Amino acid sequence: MSPAPPQPLLVATDWGAAGWPSLGALLLLAALAMLGYRHALRRAQPFGLSAVLLAAALGTVIAWLAPVLFSSDVYAYAAYGEMARIGLNPYSRAPQSSDAILRAAQAQWVTAFPICVYGPAFVAFARTLVTLFAPLGMLAVLDAFRATASLAFLLCIPLAYAAFPGDRGTRLRSAATIGLNPVLIWCAAEGHNDASALAIVLAGFALARRRWAGLGGALAALSALVKPPGAAAAIAFAVVDRRARVGVAAGIIAAAAFSLPLLRGVAHDLAPHGAYTPQVSLQAAFAPLSPVLAWIVAATVAAILAIRGIALCRRQMKEGWIWLGLAAWVLVPNPYPWYGTWLVALAALEPRSRAAGAAMLLSLVALLRYIPDAVATPSPALSAALGVLAALPLLVLLPRRPVIMSDSNDR
Repeated sequence: MSPAPPQPLLVATDWGAAGWPSLGALLLLAALAMLGYRHALRRAQPFGLSAVLLAAALGTVIAWLAPVLFSSDVYAYAAYGEMARIGLNPYSRAPQSSDAILRAAQAQWVTAFPICVYGPAFVAFARTLVTLFAPLGMLAVLDAFRATASLAFLLCIPLAYAAFPGDRGTRLRSAATIGLNPVLIWCAAEGHNDASALAIVLAGFALARRRWAGLGGALAALSALVKPPGAAAAIAFAVVDRRARVGVAAGIIAAAAFSLPLLRGVAHDLAPHGAYTPQVSLQAAFAPLSPVLAWIVAATVAAILAIRGIALCRRQMKEGWIWLGLAAWVLVPNPYPWYGTWLVALAALEPRSRAAGAAMLLSLVALLRYIPDAVATPSPALSAALGVLAALPLLVLLPRRPVIMSDSNDR
C-alpha cells in the first residue's frame, strides 16, 4: 500500500513539547473569553438576541482562524460517511482500504479510527456531505462538517430563546449562556456534532412551548438519532411536562428501533475492547491509586449531587436539573470539551445560580482533556494532578458560611 497522503487539516496529536504553544494559546484565550462571558451574563439587562448572534458569529470566525485543531473527530465523521457511501458498516471496525478518505482517517488516528457511536440520522447526514463534497477534495469534506456544526451552534441561539421559559430577559440570558460560551464556540468550529443534536432538542422544546407538547417531545427524543444524550434531555422534559410523555415515549422507541446497528456495534466491537483509562476528571485524580477507589469516589460525589438535585426539583426549582447534570458529569471518566455542550445547556435554565457557575467552569477546564491527546499521555502523578484541576470547579457548590455582623458593643 502506498504512503498515506498529507493531512489537509492540521490536528495536534502526540506533539510532545511542541504541542504546548498552540494548546496554551487556546487555554489562555478561552479563559480570557470566559471572563467576558460571565460578565455578560451578570448584566442586569441582557443583550438583544441579534447582539448575541453577532458576538457568537464573530467568535466562530475567530475560532475558524486557528491554524490547528486538537480533535480528530471530524476525520472519523468523514470516514463514517464514506463507509456508508461505499457499502461498509460504520458500526464495525473499518478494514484496511485504498479509499482516500478512509486512509486519511486511519492515518490521523495512527492505527484505526473508532467505530461509529452516533445515530443513523447522523450517519445518513455524513454520507450526504461526503457525497456532495468529496469531488472537491478531503479538505472540503472536513470543512463541510465543521461549517454545518458551526451553523447548528448559531441556530441554537434563537432556538434557545424560543425554547426556554420565562420573560424576554430570562430567555435572552438563557440563549446567551449557550451562544456566548467560548468552549462551545470552539467545539462547534472543530466540527463536533453535539450542537446539531442540541439544536434538534431545542427545536422540540420550542414546539412544546407553542402547545405542540407531544410533537415537541417526540422531536427532542429523536435527537438521539444524531447523538444519544438527546434522549436524556427528552426524558427530563417528559418528567416536567406530562403532556409530552406520549410523544417522548414514541420518539425514544423509534430512535431505539432505528439505532439497533449502533447498539450491536457498541456491544460487539466497542465494549469488549474498551479499557478504563480516565483522564482529566475526578476519577483520574484517584485512578493511579486504585480504579475501584476512583469509581467509589465518583459514585459518592455523584450521589450527593443527585440527591441535592432531586430535592431542588421537587421544590420546582430549575437549578435542580443542573445539579443532576453535574452528577452525570462526575461519572464520565473522560469528559471531553464538547461534552460540555449539554452541561452548559442545562446551566441555561438558571444561569446565575451556583450550579450554573460550576457547570460553566467545568466546560472551561474540560479543555485540559486535550493534553493527553495533543501533547502526550501524562505520568500517573501528572494525571492525578490534572484530575484534581478538573474537579476544582465543584468546590463552587460548597455551602457558603454566613457572615455574622457584630455590633461594636459586643467587643
